[in-house]
Amino acid sequence: MQQLKWLLTISGILVLIAGLGAGFLDHVGVMYVAFLGFIGLLVTANLDRISEFKASRSGIEAKTREVIARAESTLSELQMLARNVGELTLSLVKRSGRMGGYSDDEQEKIKASVLEVLAKLGVAETELPNILGEWNRFIEFDYTHAILGGSTIPESVDPAVVAEWQALRRGGIAGIPSPEAIREFLTSHGFLTLELEEYIKDYEHFRTHKAHRRPAVWREREHRQRLKKP
Repeated sequence: MQQLKWLLTISGILVLIAGLGAGFLDHVGVMYVAFLGFIGLLVTANLDRISEFKASRSGIEAKTREVIARAESTLSELQMLARNVGELTLSLVKRSGRMGGYSDDEQEKIKASVLEVLAKLGVAETELPNILGEWNRFIEFDYTHAILGGSTIPESVDPAVVAEWQALRRGGIAGIPSPEAIREFLTSHGFLTLELEEYIKDYEHFRTHKAHRRPAVWREREHRQRLKKP
């Protein structure tokens, strides 16, 4: 009997995870079916814990403090699972193919779907900055990548400047250079132009507000040219 309980519980969790993944990818109907399946399997696994049934006009009520407590605990764990799966989904979307992977519109659609599902599951808005943490770091990384001319070495510079340029890029997602550090590099080596200064302001704006200052310019980031002196 105990083995059957574990089998039903584990099956329910697997159904729930699959449903959350489908919901985050905009298949919300599948998520609801999976959630109902999860609840059904969980209840089936714990039928022996339900101490009283009561018939009413609205249906059948299962009354027991233990079941209620377990349901509240399950909801809390479900929200925690949803946060973790949501964060992982957003991270995978950003990592997938990087430039040339999902289009900006596709990324934003998936992000909106994830946030909608999390809201319906009762995840607090105060949790969103953590859930979107890596998503936003990838955007900051792409800003720095575009400002520094992509992967193309700056034009007509000596090895010391190239080494400094590479150092700014070496940290990856974990060590993204600040707008101030980029501005200082560009200024000290004569690369800073009015256009690049506006790009740096875009980057600063996103770091502060987590929104794009010039969405149309952001969409053209892949077409940035290598750094060169005016």
